[in-house]
Amino acid sequence: MSYQIPIIFDTDLGVDDAYALLLAAGSPTIRILGITTVFGNNSVENCTDNVQRICELLNLNVPVAKGASKGLFRKPVDYSDPNQLFVHGEDGLGGKRYMLKESRKPLDEMDAVDMMARLIRRCEDKVVLVPVGPLTNIATFLMTYPELKDRIDGIALMGGAAYGGNALLVGEANIVADPEAAQIVFQSGCRVVMCGLDATNQAYVTKDDLELFKLVGGGIADFYYEMIRHYSDIISKLSPNAPGPALHDSVPVAWLIRPEVLQLQPAFVQVDLDGRYTRTCTATDFLLRDGKKANAMVATGINRESFIELHVNAFKRLNN
Repeated sequence: MSYQIPIIFDTDLGVDDAYALLLAAGSPTIRILGITTVFGNNSVENCTDNVQRICELLNLNVPVAKGASKGLFRKPVDYSDPNQLFVHGEDGLGGKRYMLKESRKPLDEMDAVDMMARLIRRCEDKVVLVPVGPLTNIATFLMTYPELKDRIDGIALMGGAAYGGNALLVGEANIVADPEAAQIVFQSGCRVVMCGLDATNQAYVTKDDLELFKLVGGGIADFYYEMIRHYSDIISKLSPNAPGPALHDSVPVAWLIRPEVLQLQPAFVQVDLDGRYTRTCTATDFLLRDGKKANAMVATGINRESFIELHVNAFKRLNN
């Protein structure tokens, strides 16, 4: 068998996270060592349940461990608040979790950070971390196990934006949820690929794309088709001119499978932790002013057709 990239998938599993997990599970070039969960799109408890159920659907037999329930220096989010905006539905899966079987496999006996360490130690190759939610687990791992940093081949994350934001004027949701953790990751010295809104907003799916997924993907795609409908409706209300919902969290996975799918530029990225109007902004310096050295490769564009093709291929493989 040809080389497979070993990854740990760190997720606040909602709709686009579920597509990202499917993309990884359906790729012959990726080996998922384990999945860790974090708060974000929903409570960490709900996100963990979602992961377990999606793994059951995909017949994905990997260890799953529950991680952080709040940011490093933040109060827990009140997910019972009726004013909370559930972009992914109240269950995180577009209101369709009831369609999925409960997992028959228990959670790992370790928490997320300790399981990461165990998996990285046991893997013969260096491991890529793929966080697609708040970066709390990743930052905690880097602080708790600094001796394992050299065993990390890179951190391919969904988060941030060189220009603009979504949760705030210049703040992207995963960074806004735990900006201190994000700053630790960008300052870690690890190889970082930042797949932010500049590229992920271009990673949208049209109705025709979803029909194609359904056509080739069988029962798995039937669920995914139903799951994304609530997400699509919310996005169309928030952004009436959007051509379709973006599969933000699939972007770092797509880059691992097919690096040429993204346009990347080196940059120095730091998180604004105290700005009055720009707090949580991922301030991105492409010009590397004042002699700064790049600490990230920043995605600025994506080949959408190639991106969609990767999902079609994943649905086909998992349907066999």
